[in-house]
Amino acid sequence: MNKWTTVARFTFMNKIKARSFLVTTLIIAAVLSLLINLPHIISLFSSGGGPTKIGVLGDGSDIPQKLQAYYEAQEEPKLKIVLLDNQGSKEANEAMMLEKIEAKEVKGVLELTSDPAAGFPKVIYKSKDSMNSSLPSEIRTVLQSIKSEMVVKEIGLSSAQLAKLTAPVSLDYLQLQQGSNGKSESEIAVAYMLVYVLLMLLYVGVLGFGNMVAMEITAEKSSRVMELLITSVSPLKQMFGKIVGICLLGLLQMVVFIGVGLANLAIPANRDKLKDFDLSLSGIDPMLIVYFILFYLLGYFIYSTLFAAVGSLVSRTEDIGQAIMPLTMLIVAGFMIAIFGLQNPNGSFVVAMSFVPFFTPLIMFLRIGMSDPALWEIWLAIGLTVVSIYLLSWLSAKIYRVGVLMYGKKPSFAEIRRAMKAFKV
Repeated sequence: MNKWTTVARFTFMNKIKARSFLVTTLIIAAVLSLLINLPHIISLFSSGGGPTKIGVLGDGSDIPQKLQAYYEAQEEPKLKIVLLDNQGSKEANEAMMLEKIEAKEVKGVLELTSDPAAGFPKVIYKSKDSMNSSLPSEIRTVLQSIKSEMVVKEIGLSSAQLAKLTAPVSLDYLQLQQGSNGKSESEIAVAYMLVYVLLMLLYVGVLGFGNMVAMEITAEKSSRVMELLITSVSPLKQMFGKIVGICLLGLLQMVVFIGVGLANLAIPANRDKLKDFDLSLSGIDPMLIVYFILFYLLGYFIYSTLFAAVGSLVSRTEDIGQAIMPLTMLIVAGFMIAIFGLQNPNGSFVVAMSFVPFFTPLIMFLRIGMSDPALWEIWLAIGLTVVSIYLLSWLSAKIYRVGVLMYGKKPSFAEIRRAMKAFKV
C-alpha cells in the first residue's frame, strides 16, 4: 500500500459498504421524495371533500347572492357559498357562527357590514383556523369583480367598456444578461428553486463529509491503528487518500439525491404542478449543474484539508465536535450569507464575500445562478480558491504529519510549530 490511490479506494469501498451510509442515504432519499410529492399527496386526501364551504352573513344587500351565483356558475368551484340568516344581535350571530364552524358545516364565515361611505360593505372573515394563504386573494378578487359590476351599472358603462377597464396590465420581467436575451420570470423562478436546493446540498455535503474526514482520522488515531498505517504509507499520501476517497463518496451520494429529485419531478402529477406555476425543468441551465460540481469540489477540498488537520490533533472522538466547531461556524456563516444573497445577489457585501475563498463555493455559485457575474469574476474567485486550497493543503499536511502521532492532551500551538519545523513535506 504505497500509493494514495490505494488509500482512496480503500476508504471509498469501506465507507460505501457501511450500513450507516446506506441507511442514511435511503432515509434522505425517501424524505426527499416525500417532500417533493407532499403537495400531490395532500391534494389526494383533500380532493374528496369538494369545494371549501364558506358561510356568508349578509348586511341586507344582494352581494351574498351574487357571491353564491358566481361560484355556482363555475365548473370546478374552489368555494361553496352557504347563506346564513341574521340572528338579530351580534352575540347571537357570533354563537351561530361558532356552532356552524364546530359542526363543520362551514370552514369560516364572511361577515358583511354596511359601509355607506365606501359604497360597498366592509367584509370580515371569521374562523377558528388560520386563514388559508390563497383564500384571501381568491375572495378579494371575486368581491372586487362584484363591486366593479355594481359601479358599472351605476354609471352606465357597456360590457365592452367594463372588459377594457378590468383587463389586467401586462407586465413581464426580464433579467438582462450579457451575451444573451436575458432570463424571463419563469426562468428566474426555476433558477431560484434550483440554486436554493443546490445550496443546501453544498452546505450539507461540505459540512457532513468534511466532518467525516475528521472523524475517520480521529477514530484511527484513538484506536492506535494510525501507528500501523504510518509504517505502510506516508502521512501525506494517507491524508489525501482519505480526502479523495470520501470526496468520491460524497459525489456519489449527491448524484443519488439529484437523480431521486429529478425522477420525482418527472412524475406527471408533479410536472403538472410545475406547469401551474409556469415552471419547467427545460429552463434549467446545464452550466449551472457544471458549476455546482466545480464549486462542490472546491468547497469540499478547502474545508476537508482543514478538517483533516484538526482531526489529526484530536486523540478522542468525543473531542472532535468541539475541535471542529470554528470550521463549522465558518461554513454556517457562508451559508447564511448565501441565503441572504438570494434576495440581493448583486449587493456589495455579497459580491465582496464571493471572493473570500472560504465563502466562494457557496456565494459565487449563488451569484452565477441568480445574477450575471462577469466571466473574469468567476475565474478570479476560482483561481483564489485553488491557490488557497494549495496553501492550506501544504499547511494541513505538515500539521497532519505531526498531529497523527501526538497523543494525550491537545498540543499547544507552540508545540505544533516546533514539531512542524522538524519535518519537511
